[in-house]
Amino acid sequence: MNLRNKGIDFLNSKKEFPFLTIFSAGLYPFLHYFNNNLNISNSWQQLLFMLLLCFVLPIVVLWLSAFIFKLNVLKRFQDHRLAFLNFSIFLVLIGLFIFSFKKKATVLMIVLACILALTLYKHLKKIIVLQLIMSAISFISLISVLTFALGQDNKEWATLSKELLDLKLKYTPNIFVIQPDGYINRSEMNKPPYEIDNSSFYTYLDTKGFKNYNNFRSNYYSTMTSNSSMFAMKHHYYGNTYQKSAKTFNANEAIVGQYNNVLTILNNNAYRTHMLMDNSFFLIDRKKSNFNYCNVTPSQVPYINTGRINRDIVADLKNVLDTISSSKNFFFIEKTVPSHINYSKGNSLGKEGERKRYINRLQDANIWLKNLVETIENYDEDALIIIQADHGGFVGLDYTLQAVEQKIDSVEAISAFSSMLSIKWPSDLKHDNLEFKSSVNLFRVLLNEMAERKLFHDDLDNNSYIPNNESGTFEFYKVIDESGKVFYDKIEKR
Repeated sequence: MNLRNKGIDFLNSKKEFPFLTIFSAGLYPFLHYFNNNLNISNSWQQLLFMLLLCFVLPIVVLWLSAFIFKLNVLKRFQDHRLAFLNFSIFLVLIGLFIFSFKKKATVLMIVLACILALTLYKHLKKIIVLQLIMSAISFISLISVLTFALGQDNKEWATLSKELLDLKLKYTPNIFVIQPDGYINRSEMNKPPYEIDNSSFYTYLDTKGFKNYNNFRSNYYSTMTSNSSMFAMKHHYYGNTYQKSAKTFNANEAIVGQYNNVLTILNNNAYRTHMLMDNSFFLIDRKKSNFNYCNVTPSQVPYINTGRINRDIVADLKNVLDTISSSKNFFFIEKTVPSHINYSKGNSLGKEGERKRYINRLQDANIWLKNLVETIENYDEDALIIIQADHGGFVGLDYTLQAVEQKIDSVEAISAFSSMLSIKWPSDLKHDNLEFKSSVNLFRVLLNEMAERKLFHDDLDNNSYIPNNESGTFEFYKVIDESGKVFYDKIEKR
């Protein structure tokens, strides 16, 4: 009997199929989630959580419903039970993956499931067939994503020679790398489209002895792609980015894991390394961390969807500084302020609305940065403090994704890539002749100076690269060259 005939027999059957009813309700959300999030959901812990959420928990709900629907108030809806379970499981899971445990959205989905169960319960088997067809389509798409993911190996682009990883440092100050997400470079702050008077904060940095590096920018447009290149100290040219979605795979291996070459060198020089943040972005896929300490515990990291975690970074820093030795400490401190403009079109406040929102968040970022600097100086007045943004704020665009949905002009490109870099140097570390142009060379230049050797050649190109959506697939372009000129020059993935 062929599949079509089996389908017809199933639709015509008077038999109920309770387990198939809940299985089909959970299958499509399960496959759809991994289709869209495999880049951040690729650990066995996340897979186990999703299996429990989409299949095991619905079985428990099915068992309980048999008793619940025997209650007098629900007896008359017994014929609607399986339809309600199917619709509620399907809609709640879809809503959960989109809205991430928001109570109002969950309640709305349950109410909608009740309405659908009352009106469509006689067509439940047709609904099941439709869900299975949707799942089959999603599974076919997932095969392509999974094939790409399994083929990714950071070893191909992020590996450094043993000689470089064994670099011995002559100067070993305490190092604090502070990353305010999306903080534009000083050279662009008072220019269109930002036109922001940030002079009071710059005066504060000047009085604290920070040196500003104008025209510094990121080499890649997103937090993951920029930081992975910076900490690996090599270009990836989007080789680990899936062309159909522009999502990057295994980037956290080069940010918190084994391919963070900066960490490897510092660990080899007896540094103790710390990471402080208030979000799950670098932790959600549960890559093995090479940091000795993180203020976010594994139990605080969600299994699905990245997002803010309730941590007070300044308070956490104070607590750590009270318990560690006075030398050879490295800190990477990241917070999503001022952040870029809203990510998607549906949430956009428009160009001017997004600019005003950026200004408000910039003030929050300045207060946070001042508190951090004061805390660090109370611990070590002669520490190396680096304030470096991962990318620009994208002000001038309506929303962040617009930068990859269309080809952007010169002003928009600088807004996307221009990044703050201000450094407070220790008194014994020479720096007068150092140049910093882009994030991929930041630690190359810095580690050379700390070692008083030129093992790292700061000759990696300082170009900036961006994806561009062209008829449903992404191509990759050099968009800013060494001289700061903006143009689109297509590159081949390496």
